[in-house]
Amino acid sequence: MASTPVRRELKLVTTIDEPTENVIHQLRGGPTDLVQLVQAVRWCPLRIVVIPAEAVLHWRHEDPGAWRLVLEWLTVMDVEVNVR
Repeated sequence: MASTPVRRELKLVTTIDEPTENVIHQLRGGPTDLVQLVQAVRWCPLRIVVIPAEAVLHWRHEDPGAWRLVLEWLTVMDVEVNVR
């Protein structure tokens, strides 16, 4: 019986990490450092992320599609974005 909860837990981790891996894969090689934001939230789960307004402006200008992708991912991960 002890193996059943472990299997469920592993399945949950795989399910949670799969969207994150997809986002990271799509961001790699892009002109922005958005992959670093995703990695930070992934390894240190946060409920609120504070981002400087200058960074958001830069991401929106340099790679608006990637910024939208990350915003969608943050929403799915239930992370609130505060722009300062």
